[in-house]
Amino acid sequence: MLTSTTPSFVVSPTGWVPQLFNSEYEWGLQSTPQPHSLDQRLFEFRGKGLGGSSSINCLVYLKPHRADIDAFEKLGNPGWNWENYQKYSKKAESVHAPVPPVRQFRPTYNHDDVGHDGPLPVSFCPIASGVEYPLQKGLSELGIETISTGFGGETAGTYKALASLHPVKMTRTDSANAYLFPVIDRPNLQVLTGALVTKVVTSGDEATGLTADAVEFEHGGKFYQVLCAKDVILSAGAIKSPQILELSGIGDRSILEPLGIETKLDLPTIGTNTQDHFTCTGPAYELRDGNDIITGELIADPDFRGNLKDPYKEIEGPLPLVMSGYAFFPLHKAAANAQELIDKISAKINDEASPYSAGLREVYHVQLELLKDEDVPDVEIMVVPFSVIPMGPAGRAYVNVPPVLSRPFSRGTVHINSADPLAPPVIDPHIFEEDIDMEIITAGFKVSRAAAQFSPYKDIIAREVKPGPDVVTDDQIKEHIKSHVGTVWHMVGSCSMLPRDKGGVVDAKLKVYGTNNIRVVDLSILPILVSTHPQATVYAVAEQAGDIIKADHM
Repeated sequence: MLTSTTPSFVVSPTGWVPQLFNSEYEWGLQSTPQPHSLDQRLFEFRGKGLGGSSSINCLVYLKPHRADIDAFEKLGNPGWNWENYQKYSKKAESVHAPVPPVRQFRPTYNHDDVGHDGPLPVSFCPIASGVEYPLQKGLSELGIETISTGFGGETAGTYKALASLHPVKMTRTDSANAYLFPVIDRPNLQVLTGALVTKVVTSGDEATGLTADAVEFEHGGKFYQVLCAKDVILSAGAIKSPQILELSGIGDRSILEPLGIETKLDLPTIGTNTQDHFTCTGPAYELRDGNDIITGELIADPDFRGNLKDPYKEIEGPLPLVMSGYAFFPLHKAAANAQELIDKISAKINDEASPYSAGLREVYHVQLELLKDEDVPDVEIMVVPFSVIPMGPAGRAYVNVPPVLSRPFSRGTVHINSADPLAPPVIDPHIFEEDIDMEIITAGFKVSRAAAQFSPYKDIIAREVKPGPDVVTDDQIKEHIKSHVGTVWHMVGSCSMLPRDKGGVVDAKLKVYGTNNIRVVDLSILPILVSTHPQATVYAVAEQAGDIIKADHM
């Protein structure tokens, strides 16, 4: 962790991606070239500072469908179900009632679906771009309705997202502010910034189980060790947690030994089963003047910001603009050939000649249940009211309304290729390796574009800028997606919580198999990706882990 400062994003014609990548707040990681998306390398943003990625994320705070979480328990993890998820999610959050909205895009939720006394302030952003409500009306023409709450386990539909945003100051709320800084003066807590973990020092063997004795780290060019009295808990995320385990000699022997790392525990499932939310640029639009539109390009203008102060005079801090417009829907709502696609992937999974391990095949069967359920979302549309890449001439308003693949079948890997802890790991998401992933995201793209045919949405659009009116056929759309693909930086699965014979790395108490006191507590433990943005899920996992660990040591 190299800084405790929260970055302030400045919107520019080149967007915020190049500004943030490999900055003091971010690790500068990229994937390997992806053969199924024109050999592109994807940005893999991860926070570097107190608060981790919660200090650089897009503030989106959404809860998954209950079936997403119940799937964990079905896969052999007792206690990891929707009921407990809600218990721990509510424990973490303090959701504040929304201020009266200026626009028609209104926040709605059930008071009992969220927590009100947790350490993390969560609120509805009072400012919206002006695109969200017209989009909702367009989607309703396609059978995707606005729902009254998306935080109680039923998420199919459109609604306004919560944000990790202070309800009065209108500043980011992250895990450091919520959990660390209030207890920073505790005598049994020491925080050292600028320190890089190099490995976990262990004793014992595979027969008796490895015991973590210390954690080695580098600081100021020197190496140190901090001794372990009880447990070592890795919370470095889905990229860094498997890297630390492999540097410690815990992982696939065939990967470690060529690098000169002694294999302390042969656990070849570490760094496998990775999944992420994939998206693309477009459909994206230049918007007509007027219509009370607010986008990142416009709000960056001091004169424009000044004109907003009157309608939003109740905001004490800076004027925030976050991504708050979302739609989630099943494949059956997006594709006329949904059943044909499901039958095709089902046949491949059930074919003994397919290159899947027995464990992955079992995970796929649970994932297939989710795909077949017509109440569970498989694809998402989000309103992005600021430019990630240039869209057109400066001074104009643009919005990106891309699809997001909610639960990919393609499985990737994260592994070290050097014994040097400063060397980045090799990240290979295997994007679109399974054909159904491209079919689902293409269907989502077509839904997003189709919504623009209806008023009032079509009335605020001047023209489509990405990909443009010449991209019409499915093949053309797929080529556009391949050339403009990106990740939403929600990687999971690299230390999956599964039975060991199903490909697991940690058990239901989050302890690494074959060890006595090494646990993983972060998104890497999720065996299947949830069908929404996972910030709330991270907090729920951490709260449940806290109770598990305390119970083991009391």
